[in-house]
Amino acid sequence: QPEGPITRVYMCASSAERFQSNCLVTKKPKKKGEKATTAVQNRAALLLGTTNRERVDAKPVKVRTSLSSSPADRDYCNVIKVHALYEPPQTPSSTYDCKELMKWSDQSPTMKRVINLASQLGLEPVGWIFTYDKPRHDEKKGDDNGALPVWGSDVKTGASLQISKMKNAKDRAEGAKFITLAMDARVGATEAFQLSDVSVQMVAENILGDGVERHLSTKIPIMVDSKQTKKLDTVLCLVNTAMLTHEGMHSGSSSNTKKVNPLKKNGTLTIKTKKRLLDALNKYDATKTSNNLFEILSDFNVLVGLDPVLPPTDMSEICRLVKKWARGQRRGTFMDEKRILLLKSVLGG
Repeated sequence: QPEGPITRVYMCASSAERFQSNCLVTKKPKKKGEKATTAVQNRAALLLGTTNRERVDAKPVKVRTSLSSSPADRDYCNVIKVHALYEPPQTPSSTYDCKELMKWSDQSPTMKRVINLASQLGLEPVGWIFTYDKPRHDEKKGDDNGALPVWGSDVKTGASLQISKMKNAKDRAEGAKFITLAMDARVGATEAFQLSDVSVQMVAENILGDGVERHLSTKIPIMVDSKQTKKLDTVLCLVNTAMLTHEGMHSGSSSNTKKVNPLKKNGTLTIKTKKRLLDALNKYDATKTSNNLFEILSDFNVLVGLDPVLPPTDMSEICRLVKKWARGQRRGTFMDEKRILLLKSVLGG
């Protein structure tokens, strides 16, 4: 498949940096004189963002000189803008743990809550990202096994997640707008792909079996280059997608300069995050258009940590205010005294 429904993806740079840092774990030396070592724990996360249309080329608009000339608004393409990442609780391992993400289709309480929270901010699941730490670009092996960042198991996982989106989308075309990002956890290098329609269909029909690295077995013979085979190279399942960077509206980059995850492994807010929020609440001044409280609350993961401990009506109102703030509508956006006191009480202030 030469191209997918998405022409390019804008990945949030701060979210990607935080995601990589969560994969690196520093191990303390066992003996005096030894240096601390860094280990990699591969992870996976759901990408939350928007699907937009923009010009294919950022060139000056050509003026129509007659009714027969082609209108400029035809030169548009679909793009995905990632504004936040959600990392579900995961078991540290050499391979990423996708058990909680895969519960999306089963409408598990946690995933249902996260997606509902994202929708209140105007976001939706637009893809997923995973990390790897073993060389996948080493072509000195004498074969082509290591020349691709996405392997067979990644294709099956990505296709399953895309199927979950298609089940909840208003139509098949909208559900197909889903991207897969593969990140080298050691250096942060990331590549973007879309899965071909055929590969998603084969996963939906349970045709793909187990595989080794970039090759998958098939349960029935398939046609590849006019030949029947039961071995599928995952390069045939991928559509290369251009990737650019931007700053997501709900990445929390302005208030969290150290790019530290505000959530514990169990999904609750860390002590440092609670202290930052309490400090911002105590210093909150509704007359100022620039304050630290909404900057902290604009971090999607902070809202995820607050959601279980706040009443639904109050959480919806906070999301409404945060959405306005993140989109630049800061004049007239303020937190009332009632919710200031409520937030202080649930945070232990």
